[in-house]
Amino acid sequence: MSGLPVQVMPRHQGWVHAHSATLVDLFRVIDASWIVGGLWLILRHHGVAWDGMHTVASLLAVALFTIFAGIWPLYRSWRVSPLRAELGRAGICWAAAVGIVSLGGYALLAESMTGGALVVPQWAIVTAVGLLATRGTVRLALRVVRLQGGNFRVAAIAGANETGARIAHVIEHTAWMGLRLCGFFDDRAAADGTRRSVSLPVHGGFDELIARARSGEVDIIYITLPLRSELRIRDLLDQLRDSTVTVYYVPDFSALGLLRPHMESLSGMPMVSLVDTPHQGIDAASKRVFDLVVGSAIMLGIALPMLAIAIAIKLTSPGPVFFRQKRYGLGGREFEIWKFRSMTVCEDGANLFTQARKGDARVTPLGAFLRRTSLDELPQFINVLQGTMSIVGPRPHPVALNEAQRKLIDGYMLRHKVKPGITGWAQINGFRGETDTPEKMEGRIRYDLEYINNWSLRLDTRILLATFTKAFNDPNAY
Repeated sequence: MSGLPVQVMPRHQGWVHAHSATLVDLFRVIDASWIVGGLWLILRHHGVAWDGMHTVASLLAVALFTIFAGIWPLYRSWRVSPLRAELGRAGICWAAAVGIVSLGGYALLAESMTGGALVVPQWAIVTAVGLLATRGTVRLALRVVRLQGGNFRVAAIAGANETGARIAHVIEHTAWMGLRLCGFFDDRAAADGTRRSVSLPVHGGFDELIARARSGEVDIIYITLPLRSELRIRDLLDQLRDSTVTVYYVPDFSALGLLRPHMESLSGMPMVSLVDTPHQGIDAASKRVFDLVVGSAIMLGIALPMLAIAIAIKLTSPGPVFFRQKRYGLGGREFEIWKFRSMTVCEDGANLFTQARKGDARVTPLGAFLRRTSLDELPQFINVLQGTMSIVGPRPHPVALNEAQRKLIDGYMLRHKVKPGITGWAQINGFRGETDTPEKMEGRIRYDLEYINNWSLRLDTRILLATFTKAFNDPNAY
């Protein structure tokens, strides 16, 4: 980064850049055309003549699509967003629009054509393909143009610090966005330690930046000043209002230990959620469906092995088949975890808990095999179906261990923002089993929070598959 040269940007940035607002309006026309044209194509396929009812249905769908495109902003610049984000937004808007139209007019549409009940689904599919294919084609064409140096916008960073350096790194390594960095601008003294905590070339003070913005040399400004610089940020924004530059504020929350940060709105007031769970709304539903479907399938497959293990436990040592223990779950609430008993001594975990160690005398011979192969964990699929656990998530700790560790490790309780899991990101990365040192526990918590920050069903699937490959050869299982 320290070798960034000062870039002199040409004023001519391409036809697309000059007509970007026109392109947005053009997309409105194209989307409306696909909605109306999609129904026309389906009717033509079924040999049905277009009539007034079809006009009403198609125009209603266009109106609803436009409304939803405003609620979930679709007609905006997607330059710095991945293609899947734009296609996903367009798909959601169309699904909502055609869903409402189908509820209100499905019977009328279906009765008026020989295609019957398949007409509306066919319309939905054809239009969706057209909407997404058109947007995908345009975006890919723009990506090619941008990779060749055209259709670019000039960006500047107000604040030479670590946050600014990260933005510059993204701009330099994602050429498809079509952004060109003209430099860092900062007029804070290097002696105050707020600017040159990293080695960055500063191309001028804020006066220089404001002059470039007013002359049209800069299109986008990223302000990366720290939160304590409120007055400087306000002063900079006041002066930038005498220009048409787009301004983003990029706060540095790295020192706050965030968990799933995202923007929210309360009655029109913008808010930044600093600590939250990833499992809300559709994400919570998809996580639960994943647990129920996969958990049920696995339970069907392990029913007979579980019966055999239960009989073996009963025949080889006195005591119950199952071991149940109090642990902390979602929201820090206690629940009872199920496991196959592998020890002669069973602690409830509420007031006393001693982690199993290598060669632990409490472990039965059969129990040693069950723990080494992770078969003792199989009854936890009962917890999954009950809803107290998930298949993938941070491993739950006994209450006594939880209470001890939350006092020692910063952010420990944040792992309870999601349901605990049978397996997790920490376990497949070497932090399974005994945590006999502070470093091991801190490593486990670090991976747990990393999992929450990056959660997706794709990550859950990856962890689950990795668990199957490691289950029978984990050196930390004893």
